[in-house]
Formats: sequence, structure tokens, C-alpha cells
Amino acid sequence: FQGSDVFYPHVIGLREAADELLRENQEPFHLRSSDRVIFMHQGYQFEFLRGEGPNPEVWTYSEGDAEPSRVHLRFTDWLEANVREQREAWARLVPWYEAEQQKPSDERRVYFYRHHPDGSVTEEL
Repeated sequence: FQGSDVFYPHVIGLREAADELLRENQEPFHLRSSDRVIFMHQGYQFEFLRGEGPNPEVWTYSEGDAEPSRVHLRFTDWLEANVREQREAWARLVPWYEAEQQKPSDERRVYFYRHHPDGSVTEEL
């Protein structure tokens, strides 16, 4: 989700941002009043829920597309796909991260950042 707004409080206002993106690009497509924007990536692509009920479809729109496309039949499918993608990314990253942490701080190639529940971030070598 690097570069994406998907977590609270960043999701607040995504509907307005998506509407603005469509207006700026003079797209013929418009969101329905019942559509709920749940994800935006770097201001040019967004995903939204369409349909009623507890498990609506998930659609995506990217700048330059004339129309959105359905990417998942159910919201839970979208969640599962994203969890799987994040799990696979971490599986590749964790061994490298752990090896890097074991090195003396002056030999590390990266800085480590700890994200705290209050929203603050601290840098750790």
C-alpha cells in the first residue's frame, strides 16, 4: 500500500478526491451516489465499492480509462487478495530485514522506522 490512501483517517475525503480526478480529466464516467471510494493510489487511481449489502463488488478506475472495471465480485475477495499480496511481499522482505538488523549500525544499508499507535514515528539505526 506504499503511496496509497486506504487506512483511516486518510480514507476520509477519498470520494471528493475521486470526483475531482474525474472532473479534471473531463471523464464521461461519474460515480453513482451510492458508490463508496475505499482506496486511492497517488491521486491517479482509485477503487470503490458498488452495490448494496454487506459484501458489494469492488471496481477500479485509473486516470485515462474511459470507464471503470470490476476487479472483484465481493469486497471480501478484495480484502483476501490484498492480504495475500502483503503477506507475499513481507515473506520476501523479512529475511533481508532481519539480517540487516543484526549488523552493526554503521554497516546497515537502511534506517528502520518504528510507527507508534499515537501516529508518531521514530528512526532507529
